[in-house]
Amino acid sequence: MYRTPKTTLIGEALVRFSKTGDFELTVSKGPGITLLSLRQDAAFAEIKGAFARQGWSGPVAHAPPQLRGWLGLRDQFIRAPNQKTVRYAVGNETFLFRF
Repeated sequence: MYRTPKTTLIGEALVRFSKTGDFELTVSKGPGITLLSLRQDAAFAEIKGAFARQGWSGPVAHAPPQLRGWLGLRDQFIRAPNQKTVRYAVGNETFLFRF
């Protein structure tokens, strides 16, 4: 689930990460409807999809403010690789994943 004061999204998430810190997140709403695709390592990220508007790629430190919450998810998953629930709140955004 993704929530802001104006938006709530409940969908399916595919999360992958490696021991070297590579991270991939795909958020979809039903088969074939990808809302957000994120690939990230410690320094660089690429985000595509309707939720990312026109998309973005570049150094994580220079990410647009509206994407920084999504880019903070990598650290949350790497810190707790075996958690069944991951909750992350930053600013007015809340992310909740249940596996």
